[in-house]
Order: sequence, then C-alpha cells, then structure tokens
Amino acid sequence: MSFSYRPSVRFSGKASALAAAFLGVVALGSPTGIAAQAGGQQASSTVRVDSIEVAGNARVQSQLITQLFAIQSGQDITYRAVQRGIKELLGTGQFDDVVVRAREPNGAGVSPYILMVEVEEAPLVARVSIEGLQNVSAREVRDTTGLNSGFPLSQQKIMDAKAYIRSELASEGIPFAEITETIVPTTRQNEIELVLNVAEGQRVTVAEVVFSGNEGVSDSELAGAMSTRKEGFWWFRSGTYDQVTFAADLQQNLPSLYRSHGYLDMQVVGDTLIIDPSSGKAIVEVTVDEGEQYRLGEFEIDGNTVFEDDELEEFFRSTRGGGLLGTLGLAGGEGPANEVGEVFNAESFNAAITAVEERYRNEGYLYIRVNPVVDVNDGADGEPPTVDASWQIVEGTPAIVNRVSIAGNEYTYEWVIRNQLFVLPGDVYSQDRLLQSYQNISALGFFETPLPFPDITPLDNGDVDVTFNVVERQTGSINFGTSVGGGVGLSGFIGYDQPNLFGQAKSGSLRWDFGRYLNSFELSFTDPALFQSRTSGTISHINSRDRCFQFSSGRRRRIGGSVRFGFPWMGSQRTRVFVGYGLSRTKYELFDNVDDTSLFGRPPGVQSQLSLGVTRSTLNHPLFPTLGSRQNITIEQNGGFLAGDGDFTRVLGDGSFWVPVGQVGGDGNPGGGIRFALGLTLRGGAVFGDAGAFPFDRFWMGGVQFGQQLRGYDETTITPLGLYPRRSNDITDIDRLGDAFFSFTAEYAIRLSDQIGLGLFYDAGSVWRDPSEFNPQSLYRGAGVGMQIVTPFGPIGLDYAYGFDKAVPGWKLHFRMGPGF
Repeated sequence: MSFSYRPSVRFSGKASALAAAFLGVVALGSPTGIAAQAGGQQASSTVRVDSIEVAGNARVQSQLITQLFAIQSGQDITYRAVQRGIKELLGTGQFDDVVVRAREPNGAGVSPYILMVEVEEAPLVARVSIEGLQNVSAREVRDTTGLNSGFPLSQQKIMDAKAYIRSELASEGIPFAEITETIVPTTRQNEIELVLNVAEGQRVTVAEVVFSGNEGVSDSELAGAMSTRKEGFWWFRSGTYDQVTFAADLQQNLPSLYRSHGYLDMQVVGDTLIIDPSSGKAIVEVTVDEGEQYRLGEFEIDGNTVFEDDELEEFFRSTRGGGLLGTLGLAGGEGPANEVGEVFNAESFNAAITAVEERYRNEGYLYIRVNPVVDVNDGADGEPPTVDASWQIVEGTPAIVNRVSIAGNEYTYEWVIRNQLFVLPGDVYSQDRLLQSYQNISALGFFETPLPFPDITPLDNGDVDVTFNVVERQTGSINFGTSVGGGVGLSGFIGYDQPNLFGQAKSGSLRWDFGRYLNSFELSFTDPALFQSRTSGTISHINSRDRCFQFSSGRRRRIGGSVRFGFPWMGSQRTRVFVGYGLSRTKYELFDNVDDTSLFGRPPGVQSQLSLGVTRSTLNHPLFPTLGSRQNITIEQNGGFLAGDGDFTRVLGDGSFWVPVGQVGGDGNPGGGIRFALGLTLRGGAVFGDAGAFPFDRFWMGGVQFGQQLRGYDETTITPLGLYPRRSNDITDIDRLGDAFFSFTAEYAIRLSDQIGLGLFYDAGSVWRDPSEFNPQSLYRGAGVGMQIVTPFGPIGLDYAYGFDKAVPGWKLHFRMGPGF
C-alpha cells in the first residue's frame, strides 16, 4: 500500500491485512475513525508507527526529511498526519513527488508498521540564462523573482519571472513579448540549466489617437483625459503604449470625464490598436457611445442637523477649475457651478460628498454617512433629461477619544511624543487635530518617515482608540567637511549634533569652524521640557574670530554666552513667550594699510542684552510647509540699565503664511505625493538708539549668505544710499548698514517629499538709514527658481534669481546652507 500526494492520493495494492488496515485508516478513515475488515481482523482508526525509512534522496539528508515529515517512531497516526507530512515536504520545493508506503516489520499483518517515505528530488538549477532580453535587466529579473541558480527547479518561479518580464517590457512600450523555457540536463546527476528565451518584439509607439462617436466632448478633451498619448517632440512625450494604462483610460479616465460633462450613460463600445509591423507605430482607435447629457433638476439635502443646508450645499455649488492647472492650484478661482438647469457634474457631486464627510469628521462625527440619491427624469417636449440629486445624511453621534496610545518608541520617552499631540482622551474626535498631531510627531525628526497614519479603532459604544505608530531612527551624527556661506568664504567644520539626547528631545551641539576667514567654536544645549514641564531652556557659548570678505578692512572676535527660557502663552500649544539674556565681548581689529576705518576702527565693547519674544506657529512642517502660518516678534534691549557698552533697542519681526493648492499622487495621505503650495513671508526690523559700538547688530541686504537676504543681488550691495557693487570705493563699509529693513517673499512651492523642495519665488526688499525713512515703494526686486535638499549636514539650497533693479539687470546663482527661505 502507498500514499502519494501531488496533491492527489495514490495507492499501490498489497494484499495483506496490514495493507487493508492501513488503507482503511489512510484512504478511507475519518477523524472519528473507520473500521475495515480484512483476513478476519478489524482495522482501527489509528495505526502505530514502528519506524520511518527514507528512500530516493541523494541531495537532501534523510534526517532532515524525517524531521520535516514530523511523524516519529511509536506515534499513533491517522491519514491526516501523513497528509500533513507530505505537504510539508512538498512545500520545501526540494521534491517533485513524495510517496508514503506502509509495511509490517515481521509479516504478521498487525500494527506497528514501518513507513517508507520515497521522495523524488527536484532537479537542481546549476545555471539560469535569460537570452534575448534587451530592455530589462536579467539580473533584476532573477533578484526580484528569486529565479537563481543553486536552488531546486520551481515552476512557480519560472511563471513569476515570465510575468515580471512581460510587465516590465509592457511598461517600456513592448507589450507583445514571447517567452519560452528550455531545460538542458548537465553532466551531473539531477542537475539542469534553465534557459528563458525572450523574443521582445517591436516597441509600440502611439502615433495617433482617433476618437469616433463623440459629439458633446471634443477630441482634444478626450485626448487630454487619457494617460495614453501620442508621441511628441519633447522627451516626456514618448508615446509609450502600456496595456494597463490604456485599460485604465477606457475604464476610468474617459468615463470620469464624461460624467463631469453630464453624460451618465457613456460607454466605450470599441477600441482597436493598429500597429505597423515595420516601424512599431500604432494608431489607437476608441469608439464611444455618449448617450444623453443630463442637467440638474433639483438638489436637496436631508437629515442634517449640525450644519445648515447653505453651508453644505457650498461644497457642491463651488468647484475649482479642472485639468492640470487645477491640480497644481493655478486654475481660475472658485465660482458658482452646478446650479439648477445647468449640466449635472457627477464627478463634482461625488467629490463634494467626500468633502462633506470630512467636514463632519472634523467635528467628531466619525461615523457620518452621506448617501447619494440620483433620480433620472426623461426629457419632455424636446427638453433634455434631468436628474434630481440629493444627499441623505445619517449623522450619528460624535465619537469621543477613549484612549491615545504610542507604539514603537524604544528610545524616545513617551511624554516627548505626547507633548506634540492635539488629540487627548475625552476630546471629541477631530480629523484636523489628528492630522496636526501626526505632522508634529513627524517634524520631530526622531522617527523614520513617512510615518504610518494613526490607527483608529472603533469601540462598541461608538468611541475610538487612537494609536500613533513610530519607528525609531538614528539621530546623533558626527559632521565634518567643508562649507561655503555666512559671508566667510570657504571653511572647514567638524562637530557633533544630537537632537534627542537621552530620548528626551534634549538637543546638544558642538561645532568648530575653521578657515582663512573663520575660526569659531560653538556649544549649545537645549531642553524643551525642563523637569518635564512645558518650560524650555537653552544655554549656549561662542568663541569666534571671523573676517567677512564682504567687509574686508578688518575682522572681529567675540566671546560670550547666553541663556534663554520659553513658556507657553496662556497654556497654548502653539504660542510661546521667550525671555533671554546674553553677555559677550566683541573686539575689532583693523587691518594695516586700509583706507576705510569706518567699520573696524572702533574700540572693543561689552554687550549686555535682554530679549523678549513671542512666537506662534501652526506650520505643518518646519522646512517644507504647505499649510499654516508662523509669526515671531522679538525685542532686544542692549546696554542702558543693563550696563555694558551701547544703548539701543532692536525690534525684529517675521511672518510666513502657507496654503495648499494641489497634490499629485499620494492617495490623499498626509505628506504623500507631490504637494503644491503658495507662501508669503514678511520680514522687518528696526534699531532705535546708538548701536555704534556693535555695528553688526544693524542691517545690510543682498544675497543669501550674510545679513538680510534678497536673491538676484550680491551680498551687501543693497544699501541705504542705493545699490553699490561689492568693494566699491564710492561707499564706506559703515554706510552699507542701516537701522531699518523690510523684505517679503512670495513663493509657489513644489514639495517633492519631506527631503526635497522646489519653488518659484519673487523677492523684494530694502534697507534704510533710519526707521522714519521706511518707504515700501522703494524696494529692490528679484525673482527666480530655487531648490532645497535636506542632507546629513543640514539643509542646502541653490537659487537662480534675476535682479530687476541692478545697474545691469541679470541672473545670479546663489548657494546657501541652513533653512533659508
């Protein structure tokens, strides 16, 4: 008797009581057991195993086979145990066939029995060759599908490799590849060489897309809605034909376009691909049946009690311009649409449902359901058909946050993460506050990005549990290298930064910069939660000697330190008040043989400074925001009642404001896809009093590396007296400085990820000798394109800007380090 699994069951007959008994157990037995009578003996539902023998194996050890078979000597078994053992052996991929036979050890025809496990080993693949493949990497095919040498032959892996090759070739516009396999035996026993022969065929390029049957929607609109497009002049218009993409055009993109034009019954009734075999050029023919165009008869909302009809109707009545410009946020502004009697836009109708549900969720109605109802009315007396559309709203009750959990933080303390949350137990659930909390945790920089979106677990009573999942990342870094910036030219640096000391978000920084114009040592330590309170503290020390190549008549040396404390304003999580004190000594050194002594020809001074500031931020990302705002104002008192040299007050203020205008990809996930945003940044400052002892506390403008930034111009070239080139003899160094400045930047930002950003910008600004001379009509202007990348050494950026108001208007390339604009 034998038991085989392919996965079918096969028996070989052996006329004996033993065979009959085992046949009864293995072939016909049930979990409750079955009796089989043979030779006057009754077979039980189980049999006892005397021993296990293995045959047919050459490559795989017998001991391993018996371990995988998982039946031991002395064990009482049923047919299910044999089935499980055979499946386990076949599941290893090492065997083509497994047969189990049973025989009595002494011919007595009674239990226990000897089990014979006969295996047929799968051939070992000595070599894998993929021939004829030109447009896909053969190594990539092997690595992706696991079709490698040194492993048993697997038909499943061969099929996976064929499917992968066809998919990759189709994405390259080669959709009709033919793939065959050849198995070549080698001189070694049970070893083979596997050869995949690929005939790629002609690359198919779409030369023309032809539509028929369309009357209400133009050919150009249909072509614009499709991802399959004819080849063009530019490299990104390759005209590649992809079967998957074309199928999505027919099933999704074209019907969606027609629904937005009121054609609810539109169908694609035919599609044809005509290929020139000699050139691979193809004509795509698409035939549509538009059906009738529907207009809006009535629109009603029922079941809403939280929001008024007018507020909810606005989501449907107001629509943004469509197409590519609408996606990028550059189409026309919002305006009334979908009025009674107009064409019924089914796509806007469905999109508005999503927006309404989001509005409800922000107020805690997590289980909101908006059920669309569309009733079709035939047209009478030649009138077009209409639809009566309505939303049946089932509001439910607001969900309460029952529990907020943090998972995955192995190093960072939980209270550090909880300090970033706007979602607390007992609060009414809010999608907006959940998203803000998610973005705050991501902005810490302590965890791998992108973070998974929080898990929302509904409870039986309608409340929810919220879990934020994080994965720790390495945060501390030793930095060394060279840099260009800060007005000190080329310099080297070495330092250590740790933004998450002891897992408590304490940050420490140690840095030494050195070069021809610079020798600076800086040390700082910040605790964002002193004694786990909401009070932050920072202490820093600096010892530097620098020479600015913009001001080449001397150099200065500073040594000092400062402390700063921050407090939440009225318990707010977004607004903080800062109080700080700094004490430093500055020494000026005038070079020999220089004519301009205005800046460095002054005695040393001791600066005693008290600062008070207020900062409010709702930005969703510290470097690449797309939503929110940040405002900051700081007042610094120097000298006077604080002693020290000088007696002046400096006021600084800035504000940035961002709104999202579009997104491509990302499936709506926060931080996903390519995001587009508009931003406006304002900066200003003024000095009141005598700052003569500390001229570098005044303001100068131009460039991006030193002082107040304005792209399109060289450093320090924008002065209170007008525009002067660097190293000009017509103006002294001190006259380049002013006691007031103002600038603004308008930007269209493209956030490719949380690490890379692009932008189109317009800058304007100026500097004045005295705050009373401020004139917003006398600003210098620049515009251009910029890029910023986050590196292990911090953010770096390139800007290419055009200065409109230079003596000779022209372009200027800027390199910057740090957050910049």
